[in-house]
Amino acid sequence: MKKFLLAAVAVGVVITGVSADTAKGVEKLAKQYGCSGCHAVDKVKAGPPYRLIAKEYKGKPNAKETLVKSVLGGSMMKWQKIGKKYKIKVKMAYMPAQHGVNKEQTEKIIDLILKLDTK
Repeated sequence: MKKFLLAAVAVGVVITGVSADTAKGVEKLAKQYGCSGCHAVDKVKAGPPYRLIAKEYKGKPNAKETLVKSVLGGSMMKWQKIGKKYKIKVKMAYMPAQHGVNKEQTEKIIDLILKLDTK
C-alpha cells in the first residue's frame, strides 16, 4: 500500500510539474508575442483564457490549424458564442489578425496551449 501511495504521489508531482511548466511556457511566449494584453492562462481578459481555449479545441480534428488561422487571420464573435458554454463573458467581439507573429511562432504557442491541462 505504501509503495502504491508513493508511486501515485510521484506521478502527481510529475504531472503537476509538466502542467506548471506548460503554463509558464505559454505565459512567456504570450508576453513575447504580445498576446498577454488580451489573454491569460486562467482568467478572462479581453479574450478567453488559454486553458478554456485548450478545453474547447483539445482532441478536435484540425484544432491546431483552426487556431493558427484565427490568430493569423483574425476572427469575429467566435467566443461570444463559445463563452456561453463555459459561462464566461468575453469582452472583445473580434480578434484582429496578428501580423506581429509568423506562422511558426503561432504554431509554437498553439502547441503549448493545446498541451495545457484542462482540469
